[in-house]
Amino acid sequence: MRTTPADGPRAEAPTSAVPVAPAPGRTPGTSPAKSPSKVAPVATTARRRSVRGPLVLLLTVLLLAGVAGGAYWFGWARYTTTPGVLTLDEAAATSKLEDAGLDVAIGDPAYSENVDPGLVISTDPGPGGKVLSGGTVTLVLSLGPERYDVPDLAGRTEDQAQDALAATNLAFGKSVGRWSETVPEGQVIRTSPKTGTTLKPGALVDLVLSRGRKPLTIKDWTGKSYDAAKAALEGRKLQVTVTDEQYSDTVAEGDVISQDPATGTLYKGDTVSFVVSLGPELVEVPRVRAMGVEAATELLEGLGFVVETEQADNYLGLGFVFSSDPSQGDEVPKGSTITLFLI
Repeated sequence: MRTTPADGPRAEAPTSAVPVAPAPGRTPGTSPAKSPSKVAPVATTARRRSVRGPLVLLLTVLLLAGVAGGAYWFGWARYTTTPGVLTLDEAAATSKLEDAGLDVAIGDPAYSENVDPGLVISTDPGPGGKVLSGGTVTLVLSLGPERYDVPDLAGRTEDQAQDALAATNLAFGKSVGRWSETVPEGQVIRTSPKTGTTLKPGALVDLVLSRGRKPLTIKDWTGKSYDAAKAALEGRKLQVTVTDEQYSDTVAEGDVISQDPATGTLYKGDTVSFVVSLGPELVEVPRVRAMGVEAATELLEGLGFVVETEQADNYLGLGFVFSSDPSQGDEVPKGSTITLFLI
């Protein structure tokens, strides 16, 4: 007996028809109505609504909220703004920062052209910057303008002077040579600007270097006035002495017979020695009147004179001296000619 859906058990849920094969022992040709075979219903379970979607959404929202809160805390909430304390002194700046709940540290001081010594020129973090609440702000105090004094370089060599300038944060400009009677050659006489001058870092300092003692070239004053020679040499800071005075038939009285050194190079304070002429040696003409010509001639030649004879106007041929020229008592240079006038 065939079972119909109405005759079968009560289904728990809707069913769906699924084609099935013909029952065993039956062929398609035996079906009276030649209609498709009836198929048995197959039972299925109804789908339940999923809860995973809302749960994931909730977790995502919570995660984003946590990230946002963490970012706010780490990026903003735990920081405060650094108060401005520039140009305050250390005590005032420290008080202001501590009132803001911050600690204070003192960094290395620095030079400043605009901020007086002892006042704050910068902070770390800077004014308005973010700093952790209760964190530390480092103060940099001013040393005032950076300045250096020109050191005393007198007596140093050029290389030593340049090293000293570099060590003082000053720069070497140029070297100028000058003669010096006291500073050895190659050593610093002075600086320009002078020692003790206060300069900015890198300012140029020139050196005045000694060229040693100034050489003085002298000329030969032989045959020239000793007085003129003395004045000229003493004007050049040389010492002048007269070592001897001699008679000279060729060098006029008061002129130089010789000098030592005759020429060359000297230095201030050196000595030049002179032999000065007394002029020709003068000899007094002796009395020869009434002397025989031979005796008078012998006497005069013995005194260094040259003797000549002439007849007097009243010559009598007696052979005696009537007069002489130069006359008795005159002083004439040795070697002069004496003329005897015979009577």
